Amino acid sequence: MDYEQYRKTAIDMIMAGVRAADPTAAVKRNVKLEGDTLRICDLKFSLSALDRVLLFSVGKASTPMASAFESVVKPDGGLAITKVGAEIDTIELKTIPIVRAWHPEPRAVNVEATEKVLGMVRDIKPSEKVLVVLMVSGGGSALFTAPPPGVSVDDLFKLNQILMKWGGNIYQINAVRKHIDQVKGGRFAKICAEKGATVVSLILSDVVGDDLSVVASGPTYKDASTFADAIGLLKQFRVWDECPELVQTHLERGLRNPDMESLREVPTNVHNYLIGNNMVALRAAEAVAATAGFNTMILTSQNTGEAKEVAKSFMGIAKEVQDSGNPIKPPAALIVGGEMTVTFKWEERDGFGPCREFVLSSALEIANRRGIVVAGADTDGEDGQGKSGAVADSRTIARASLDPLSHLYKHEAEAFFDHLGDSLLFESRTNVNDVIAILIAPWDSR
Repeated sequence: MDYEQYRKTAIDMIMAGVRAADPTAAVKRNVKLEGDTLRICDLKFSLSALDRVLLFSVGKASTPMASAFESVVKPDGGLAITKVGAEIDTIELKTIPIVRAWHPEPRAVNVEATEKVLGMVRDIKPSEKVLVVLMVSGGGSALFTAPPPGVSVDDLFKLNQILMKWGGNIYQINAVRKHIDQVKGGRFAKICAEKGATVVSLILSDVVGDDLSVVASGPTYKDASTFADAIGLLKQFRVWDECPELVQTHLERGLRNPDMESLREVPTNVHNYLIGNNMVALRAAEAVAATAGFNTMILTSQNTGEAKEVAKSFMGIAKEVQDSGNPIKPPAALIVGGEMTVTFKWEERDGFGPCREFVLSSALEIANRRGIVVAGADTDGEDGQGKSGAVADSRTIARASLDPLSHLYKHEAEAFFDHLGDSLLFESRTNVNDVIAILIAPWDSR
């Protein structure tokens, strides 16, 4: 087999997935202007009947999403909150200001930007007819945040450090976040609805299963989690005692006050639309593989679990494909998406990231098996901390001068792949989770 061609195809598949999730295209597919009529998904608005259109955009794809909207309709005000960092390709906006805030741990600038958004909503007059358009993308949970009275931004920062290291998945992490915030868990929708505004949220999902209550912690969507759930999770993962005292106090107060709970039903004047997700990226990756002559199969867009352990199962499937042609005959391309986790000690991390750990663990599994190539990357251009992902094949371990097991278990996969020149690095405008490509040559061509 031609390893270099297989590796090129695998990387091309990942990049096709990144391009397919392009937020500009997603917004323009769903926002149209026909004369005086603004169409957003299946809703229609007469612009002459509106006093104002406010545009807010939060997340790693906030600026391209907002830019796409303002190219169709010029809003009367608003704000975009994006992530500080070189991997996110920021687009300058013509009509609303941009705030560059921090992710994954919020800081003062995050809160200040969110308070500006809330201030604009609270300034809506009872007599006004206002359309609030909220663009939501991955990273929005950290970027769009306003701690409740009595909880400081420093408290939020410390809490998020705890949540990043405890080993919980995004559903569990955001169940906690939603109960220590004024906009999460549908609370932003409630504030807008109480001001009489119509709200339309256009959402790019970075959450496995596309649960809209979890994407950016669901600022405009209903939520079923409770204060009891939040406290229970913190105790289950044995980090309750590490939480700031004022966070504990707020959560315990919420147990006694049902009015503090997150939104249980979406108001009639609030509308949520999913306009992009991981499956869009996986289908684009699949198309590249099919064009290159591979038999293709998307195994799942809902891959979760500890990255280095999950890899063993998928490499087992790859070996089965090569040995028996089951469940698909080689040359085969298996495509996987989702969101894996890495459990580590925060102070010992050094270039950790689920995709890179998946690829390194995979390389170990196929070290004695020729004819398999695997590449994986996070579509936001950054895998955990550092480069987006890596590519490996059956020769990777033999090529290495570093100890692969040591680097895997010390969460130093980035250094391992860097020394081979096999790290993946690219700029992105969005995040729709991981894209993994596994290419398998026929047994007789290895």
